[in-house]
Formats: sequence, structure tokens, C-alpha cells
Amino acid sequence: MKNKIILFVLGLSLATSLYAKDSGFYIGGLIGTSKTKDYGKETFTATGIDSGYSQSIEETDLIYGGLLGYDQYFDNFLIGLEFDGYKVNSDEKRDTQAGGANPWHYTSEINKVASLKLRLGYLLNEENLFYISLGKAKADITRKMYNTNGTTLLKELNDSVDGNLYGLGLEHFLENNLSLQIDFRYIKYDEVSFIVQDKTEYEDLTERAFTLSFKYKF
Repeated sequence: MKNKIILFVLGLSLATSLYAKDSGFYIGGLIGTSKTKDYGKETFTATGIDSGYSQSIEETDLIYGGLLGYDQYFDNFLIGLEFDGYKVNSDEKRDTQAGGANPWHYTSEINKVASLKLRLGYLLNEENLFYISLGKAKADITRKMYNTNGTTLLKELNDSVDGNLYGLGLEHFLENNLSLQIDFRYIKYDEVSFIVQDKTEYEDLTERAFTLSFKYKF
């Protein structure tokens, strides 16, 4: 009986230390792809009436960057905070407005994205963690509007746009301080408006990103 009690205590201690060792700060690198859609419509500034013109640009780009964060485990449950930033390997994309004669030409280019998110997770087993994430993101984007022949710049807007982030992922533990993380996120950025001559442009940006991260925990 005494031996059984000792074995039970040792087993309980081992299980406790298994999760305790996973709590702590970490750093890492990430690489992946980002698909964005920048959609806009146009109104007459004086009246607010829709002009009938619109533009839409979709991009799929390589992204790469780094991350850091903190994980706290409570038995099988995780509460964590993670910050990441990535460069978007993007070229300026152009779209001709739809909706009528003499359309303008619109371009957009996303330069980099940073986010801060809360991770809520559950250990499926000793090696795998499933989590969901909620947070805020900020994207640096350059938007330009050209005249009907596409050569004369009418307006340039360099802006940082905030957005709401929703995600989910799976983290696989290689050993005590190393892990691989697969992450999917959706970001809905705030609407941006800017005036070009007698028109007001309204732009909505959304992003879907898939990343693979390699993490080291201290």
C-alpha cells in the first residue's frame, strides 16, 4: 500500500511538471502566405450619392517575420499572449475601376502587418495543443489613385489601418522548449476613406493568412 501511494505521488508530480514546464516566455520565426482583398466604392463628395464606380484588388503574397509571447498553463488549459510582426513580400497591384466610361486606375500595396492576440488553448495530448485566438492587428498600406490614362497620380495615401483578428491553430511540441505552430487568421480592417478631386473613395481591406512558426521557449 505504501509503495502504491509513493508511485501515485510520483506520477502526479510528473504530470504536474509536464504542464508547468510549458509555461513561460518564447520567441520564434514565421513564414507563410497572406491573401488580401482591398475593395472600394466611390461617392460624390458633395452629395454622398454613389457614383457607380468601384475597384477591387486581390493579392496572395509570401510573408515572413517573428513572434514573441507568454504561455500560462492551468492543467490542460492555456491562456497566452502573443505579439507577431511580418513583412509582406508584395508588389503594387493595379485595378481599373468598374462602373462606366472614363474609369480611374487604383493601386494598393501592403507593406507589413503587426498583431497582438490572446490565445486560449487546450492540450489534446502531451504533444499537441489546439487554440483559438482573438486580437488586434495593424497593417501599413499604400493606396494610389490615377487618372483615366493611368499615368497621372491624383492621390496617394500611406496609412496604418487597424483591424480585428480571429484565428485558430495547432502547436506541436518537439521537446521541452521547442515547438512548431500552424496558424490560420482572418483580419477585418477598419474602413478608410479619402477624397480625390470631387469624389470620396471608401476602401475595405480583409486578410486571410496561413503561417508556420518555429518557437523556442525559455
